[in-house]
Amino acid sequence: MTGNEQTYKGPADARCLDIMGVPLEGPDSVFVPALESVGFERVISEDDEPDDYYFRGDYYGIKANLVVSVDEKTKLLSTALVTSGPYRTFALYDRNQRYFLLKLQRQYGNFDAKGDGSLHTMTNLGYIKISNTLHDDKSRTIKVFYMNTTPYYKDAYNMGIKGAVQEVITENPVAENGIEHFDPQGKNTGTDIIDRQYSPTGYLVSAAMQEPSGAKSLLSYEYDEENRLIKRTLTNTTEGIRSVNEYSYNSDDEIKQQTQKVFDKNNECIVSITMKNNYTAHDDEGNWTKNDLKLMYWEKNQQPQNMNVTQTRTISYWEDE
Repeated sequence: MTGNEQTYKGPADARCLDIMGVPLEGPDSVFVPALESVGFERVISEDDEPDDYYFRGDYYGIKANLVVSVDEKTKLLSTALVTSGPYRTFALYDRNQRYFLLKLQRQYGNFDAKGDGSLHTMTNLGYIKISNTLHDDKSRTIKVFYMNTTPYYKDAYNMGIKGAVQEVITENPVAENGIEHFDPQGKNTGTDIIDRQYSPTGYLVSAAMQEPSGAKSLLSYEYDEENRLIKRTLTNTTEGIRSVNEYSYNSDDEIKQQTQKVFDKNNECIVSITMKNNYTAHDDEGNWTKNDLKLMYWEKNQQPQNMNVTQTRTISYWEDE
């Protein structure tokens, strides 16, 4: 029933839909080579729509065609449509549709049946629909439609915030700005961080901050196997000062604890801050709206200090508009 199903070996992203491991996100410079790496061949003709990309290959080992569409303005991937067939016998059509459904259910859970015979699921990552087209000669074509609904850029995720976040207002901010804004693609619109470089899956890997003197401090980011930010390093090359933030997470991927250490030009720690979070309220998207923060502060040649701070957040989302 199936051919040789290829395995994707490129950078994965647990925060978006995928086809055989290939993240369905990003510009064509990202998704085209990723799809080609699992055996899809791009097909180009003069009649192609400007925002559509056509491929043929094996979908879970079965011959299929694939159309990937990008957003007209952002040029980021928006939808993907797999078609397999036409099948001239119902038995072969039914067997392959069941096979595709089994593959997708293992990854995304159960699908709901609609009156027209199609199958649907809506997850926190996006929407998938399995349907078919009945042709005049009674043959059938299987269609699998993907629509990713998660932001491509993961700036909000790096702050422990999920979903299509537009604005975050924090009362009693400690390690973050009081107000943060994000565009619909998930990128932080603040101007304090410049020269941003992102990974193929939309995670910050390096950037810079403009100092009042005109010099630039360099930023680097490190992630764990689940693409969670675990270290952020800010280096002021002019002053020789380095600030290192490290993060640990709870089972809901929320930041459980954050530590910040500042080192002087001799690599001696001169400031140490530990912040332990206790989230007591969340919104409908699962983001915390109230946090009882326990903060421990130490500075060289000073007595350590402990304090408790209650933080509240108001979060608005793009789909709320």
